[in-house]
Amino acid sequence: MGDLDEEMEQELHEMSQEIGEKVKEFTERVHPLRIALAGVIFIMLLGALASTWYWVIPRDDVEIEVVYLQRNGHIVLTELFNDGSRGITDVSLNVNFRDMDGNVLGKIDVKFDSIPSHTSISGDKMEIDVRGYTVWDAYTIQIDIEWTDFNGIKNQESESYSVSESQTAIFLYECEEVTWFL
Repeated sequence: MGDLDEEMEQELHEMSQEIGEKVKEFTERVHPLRIALAGVIFIMLLGALASTWYWVIPRDDVEIEVVYLQRNGHIVLTELFNDGSRGITDVSLNVNFRDMDGNVLGKIDVKFDSIPSHTSISGDKMEIDVRGYTVWDAYTIQIDIEWTDFNGIKNQESESYSVSESQTAIFLYECEEVTWFL
């Protein structure tokens, strides 16, 4: 049994020597600078692929961010994003702030002929400031958007969010994305 262990140990030692020699030969042939350069090139290729998706491939990506704040009343801030690689046209955005009975307490109704790619729109005309109503009731923020995508197809989507006792709430509504090859 002892001879078998010594024989096996000798084989393992020879095998490790062979592996060590092969690693040494490999490191002599391939310089570490080449490996680093290959890594940098690989990362650049991945970046080029991601950039192509973001900037080149025709796609539609419309998002609406709504921030609700309770201060001395109710404040609804809205920002419209065209994060797609092509512009959209005939954009109509309606945001209604409603009470529990469905009464509209404040609204945003804006229209844009076109929104270029990778553009966001916000500002005074995209804000609702409602005063004189209790902050203890439940309210609904209703979003309706219509636009024509780069294929000339009309899109229409709606979403609603409930707010009640929360002092701050952020909602991000991502409309259905359209890509030229899908």
